Amino acid sequence: MAQTRSAMLRLSALVGERTLFENEAFRRLWLAKLLSHIPVNAMVYTMLLMVVEATGKSFFSSLFVVAYIAPTALLGTISGVLVDRAPKGLVLAGANAVRAGLCVLLALSADNLLAIYVIAVIFAVGSQFAGPAEGAALPAIVQPEEFTAANSLNNLGSLISQIAGLMILPTIFLKTVGPEALAIVCAVMFGVAAFNFLLVPGINGAVSAMPTTIHETRERFAEAWHRLSMDSVSYISLIIVVLANTTGLVVITLIPRFSTKVLGVNTENVIFVVAPAAFGVWLALRFARHVSMRFSPWLSIGGSFSALLVGVMLLAFVGPFGDALEAANPLAIFDPGPFGDGTARIIISSVLGAGLAFAFTFVNIVGRSTVNERMPVEMQGRVFAGQTVLTNLASIPPILLTGLLADVIGIAPVFVLIAVACALLAAFFSARNLAMPARTAY
Repeated sequence: MAQTRSAMLRLSALVGERTLFENEAFRRLWLAKLLSHIPVNAMVYTMLLMVVEATGKSFFSSLFVVAYIAPTALLGTISGVLVDRAPKGLVLAGANAVRAGLCVLLALSADNLLAIYVIAVIFAVGSQFAGPAEGAALPAIVQPEEFTAANSLNNLGSLISQIAGLMILPTIFLKTVGPEALAIVCAVMFGVAAFNFLLVPGINGAVSAMPTTIHETRERFAEAWHRLSMDSVSYISLIIVVLANTTGLVVITLIPRFSTKVLGVNTENVIFVVAPAAFGVWLALRFARHVSMRFSPWLSIGGSFSALLVGVMLLAFVGPFGDALEAANPLAIFDPGPFGDGTARIIISSVLGAGLAFAFTFVNIVGRSTVNERMPVEMQGRVFAGQTVLTNLASIPPILLTGLLADVIGIAPVFVLIAVACALLAAFFSARNLAMPARTAY
């Protein structure tokens, strides 16, 4: 245990925070989340690949994504109130125990396409409870001045879980023993995570009695959302986080087509193009706390969100930028230039990817920290559940339309439309909230 603690303290230095892992509760929560996020990434990605392999049609992959994110529309109010009124550790342990059982079920029915869709839907239900519980648990175990550092470390854990869950585990298992063995390994990880959530101090005590009616549940959810809307800083921060995550989901949906049509890179090799994004994530983790301490939330989250939208818009011009780089020959050493067309476009895309990753991560760190700091602790489960609902509902139409628009008008105009639409939506919701009476904009 001492060796684990020492290793985690060295790891925390990556984001410039050397003391937070001294907090036993935060350290245990961080490890439990890591143990649960790795198999979540691995299983969702594996199920998507299984659907694509079984059908051979992109429509079914889009349908899978929609099936995974749609349940939040029905469960947002229920999960938010449950998270606020039940012990967070118990909710997290239960969600991961259910996930472990689903992994075993997937291992037994890997050839059944309908079963994969059903498992994905139930997986999404578990995530709808686990996500808000993880966000709402933070104020119970760290001090307000540590929120930004804690969210930076949480994002570092997310980066590690994505590398392990999306790249390492599927590469090893799917090319050797198959998805069934991977599902069993993930079931074990979920089980260990569930046990560890029960050991986190400070999040397993009784909170309050559960509501007795659906009507009361909806009232409590509306109460939290009304309280959020009364604080313009928190409200606009959350709206921007929703728009940033929606933008990220749509861009990710476009990446396979972008890689083949614009970069000339096979989809299975696109990971090497986007790998520099990890550097952008690290920069955001390293400097988010320092920047947010020096500047107001308006400037921090507004500036990073604007940078994100500019980066998305610049993706539309990778072709012209690549041509310019290809023709560049400042020392007249090369003829016509040092890079070929494909290499130049890949370099431009990698640089933009790192910038996008920086802006996206920064938005999420500052936005979540603002909500952690300004909203009452007893309402944060409902607020984060509402964020998940809004993100997934807002993502469904563009995800379904992305392929169609790219086929009809091309990929480049779609990137421009995404950036412009999100900028207009952010401006509209911000102006509407600030124009309403009795709001605090400080």
